[in-house]
Amino acid sequence: MAKAINWPLQFRDEVIAEDNQSEHIALRLGSLYYENRYWVPDEVVDIRVNHKKIRKASVIGDLRQCPIRDLTDEDLNRLKQPLRNHEAVARFLAETYDQPVDLNTPVTIVTYRNHLLVPEEMEVQDDPHM
Repeated sequence: MAKAINWPLQFRDEVIAEDNQSEHIALRLGSLYYENRYWVPDEVVDIRVNHKKIRKASVIGDLRQCPIRDLTDEDLNRLKQPLRNHEAVARFLAETYDQPVDLNTPVTIVTYRNHLLVPEEMEVQDDPHM
């Protein structure tokens, strides 16, 4: 199974509707992914929703890290629609990870570009942990 970027079910329609030219970002709390270089440039990963594969994507460039408050407007515009301000990012991460998060909390940023959708590969449950 390929490495993955997993989004909650609420983002399913947006993940499916995204094009394959734009760059998108995903955020992970803390520095573990950053320090261990979990994703590397040009690596092909699965984009999943609720642990089911939707499409593939390629990692663009190196991982970055910063506090939530330092996410740029460009960063915020590459996130999913409901996450396009600092407060929404902090709320989402606090709910997702069930821990305190504020604007000073560091996040790891992974940038990726979607591949074309392959309908017969969509929403296959192939995560052995599920």
